[in-house]
Amino acid sequence: MFQVKRYARLAAALVVPFLLMACAAAGPEPVVASFNEASVGIQLDANQMGFATEEARRDAVAKADAKAAEICSRGPNRKAEYASSRTFSTGQYTSATERLYLCLK
Repeated sequence: MFQVKRYARLAAALVVPFLLMACAAAGPEPVVASFNEASVGIQLDANQMGFATEEARRDAVAKADAKAAEICSRGPNRKAEYASSRTFSTGQYTSATERLYLCLK
């Protein structure tokens, strides 16, 4: 009985990290970093982008484009147009990519 419980705990300890990794594999979610009615900055986790599949990267960029269009539509300039991107360090082992969009009429 005691042996069975030990194996059950061991199995749970091995399965839980894989389930968490599966949840994290969904791809990076875009975050609004800045907005001033003339431009909007959208951040993506560069670490997740680096390990993501090409399809997940395209999906993340499409989500960032949609988020920028949504944010730009709130101001006087309605259309979001991609302008540039930059990658910067957010810690010793982490980095983020900020995509800059201009809000145009």
